[in-house]
Amino acid sequence: MRKQKCILTYARSWIALAATRCLGKHGIYVITGDTERGAAANFSRYSKEHFVYPDPAADPDGFVDRLVDIAKSHTDVDTDLVLMPMYTEIYPVLCRQDRFEGLVKMVLPPKEAYELVRNKAELAAHCNKFGIRIPSTVVSGNADEFYSGARNMEYPAFVKVPAGSGSLGIRKAACYDEAVKTFDEMVLRYKITDPRQFPILQACAGGTDHCSAFLFDHGEFRAAMTYRNVVDFPKGKGVGALRETVDAHALEKIGRKLLEHLGWNGVCQIDFRWDGAGEPWLIEINPRFWGGLAQSIASGWVFPVWMYDLALKGRIELPHPEKSDVRTINPVLMASRMAQDLFAGRGKDIAGLIKEQRGAVNEFFSWKDPLPVLGLAYPLMVYLKHGKITPELLIGEKGMHRNE
Repeated sequence: MRKQKCILTYARSWIALAATRCLGKHGIYVITGDTERGAAANFSRYSKEHFVYPDPAADPDGFVDRLVDIAKSHTDVDTDLVLMPMYTEIYPVLCRQDRFEGLVKMVLPPKEAYELVRNKAELAAHCNKFGIRIPSTVVSGNADEFYSGARNMEYPAFVKVPAGSGSLGIRKAACYDEAVKTFDEMVLRYKITDPRQFPILQACAGGTDHCSAFLFDHGEFRAAMTYRNVVDFPKGKGVGALRETVDAHALEKIGRKLLEHLGWNGVCQIDFRWDGAGEPWLIEINPRFWGGLAQSIASGWVFPVWMYDLALKGRIELPHPEKSDVRTINPVLMASRMAQDLFAGRGKDIAGLIKEQRGAVNEFFSWKDPLPVLGLAYPLMVYLKHGKITPELLIGEKGMHRNE
């Protein structure tokens, strides 16, 4: 019988922890890696080995060299070995995929398509070209263009670093002066000089946050599901602390059309704002696994297993998940949201949050796999160092303005 192994990156994340557990429960030998040894997924019973690699943003060549070494140590004639980058470190792998030929199987999107959807400015232009509804957006190649466009924007609006991930590199501006100030601060903070990477300004969209997740097989649709962020942190910025799966075929139809046109391969997640009835707004695309992966898996969409199968077989049939009505909770983000409400004078809202999360599946703690909770030492260290916890600090902001 052939051995099945999978190498996962970014083990500190709840994304990698969800994937590690999912793959491990399906009998796959999981090897987890990160820049830190104390990463949450490394403590999982389903992580059979773990390793440390250089920072992919600061040293992409060293990162790839390390992955190649790990792959060589697990390559064997009786082993099916898959490499599955979990976060933005997919880009160094995508750029150097020839290094892995004959060592591992991978599922990667087309490089040009990845670069397009990864950049919020280029994505906005692409959506406008193909008639996909997005909020009013100012795309600029220099400060003067941003200032000019910002004068005609309706506020509040969001200033966004084009290559930021999720809610990272996003700040809400209440007026023109605040937008200009935020733009200037971001340019300095992220040392932006490339005209393609200057922050964009995007109007707020109505509705609530919906996240549609997809699996494509060489441009052909295979699976989709959508979940809604019931509670987010920071409030109003859309990082899900409590999630639930919903029926949203209107959103999935839009995503399917767009990804088919791009010839997508592998997983992808699209953020929408939607009121559940009218025409949705497309906000951004995450060309990788997503923060609510645990919600997808708990609901029956085992995307990591499907990705593994796609890597090995080259093609897969349309999956038919056994759907489950479930909510999932991220305890770190929920606790942070409660603290935010408390310090903002919204203490009465905390009782409502406690009621909302009853019965939700904890994506960190499991009695059958309890040790990953030790990975919470990382956000604790972040708090002790900075006096606060934000998604940007938890994930790390290095290289955010690069198209990686």
